[in-house]
Amino acid sequence: MSLADFRPWLETWRLAPDGEPFSSTWSRLLPVRRDGRPLMLKACMADQEVNGSAFLAGYAGEGAVEVLEREADAVLLERAEGPLSLERIAAGAGEAEAYRILTRGVATLQAAAGPFPVAPIPLATWFSILPEAAAYVGGVGVYARAAGVLEQLLATTAIEVPLHGDLHHGNLLDGGRGRGWLAIDPKGLVGDPACDYAVMLFPSEMPGEIAAPDRVRARISVVAGMAGLTEARLMAWAFCVAAQYAGWFHGQPTGEAMMAVAVALADDGTLAGT
Repeated sequence: MSLADFRPWLETWRLAPDGEPFSSTWSRLLPVRRDGRPLMLKACMADQEVNGSAFLAGYAGEGAVEVLEREADAVLLERAEGPLSLERIAAGAGEAEAYRILTRGVATLQAAAGPFPVAPIPLATWFSILPEAAAYVGGVGVYARAAGVLEQLLATTAIEVPLHGDLHHGNLLDGGRGRGWLAIDPKGLVGDPACDYAVMLFPSEMPGEIAAPDRVRARISVVAGMAGLTEARLMAWAFCVAAQYAGWFHGQPTGEAMMAVAVALADDGTLAGT
């Protein structure tokens, strides 16, 4: 990877490189400046990143990084450069403080009025692997249970709001300069507000803790209180998220860890009433 990969947008958007290019799973990134302002250029994005960047623009910089330019598979974003991180806060001040920041971030994003440039993905579509996996294994086991819980959750959703879909410790950044905490990389969903809070229970940036069942149960209790949710509904969504990731990453360590937490939650008395 070199600056040549970014040349068309550097010229069109009048950008000056401000660091070395790097890559993520779904895109290539380059720190840049325009008129002295630090920004981030993302290019060569996969389709889900293109849609997510368009959805990000709907937040209009409220609780999320600002989108300054969009074109095909490239986007120019505000660069969040504050010194704080939720991982370090969780390790220092404790998980509860990190989750307090995350729950406030979710509330801000879910209140967004839009309009969003792309249609959000319904939760029934986003979790489609659950009924598919349940059918594949003959309608029994964890996937079948999760598909049934998902169906009940969707049928009892009182209100639908825009959902980030992937807000966790690594996707809420310190914006610095008085900007507060800013979200990046939304999936762009719509549905039950509780789903966003369930996703944050699995902090993939904290090795060994993404799916430790006892830790997840403790987080459910903490986050439910902060978000004004019942533990039963949050646990039900956490169960669906764990089973979803187990299916997505089947045969990989992450999938095995998430299946373990799904099995543990399936046996929990709180979920039994769902």
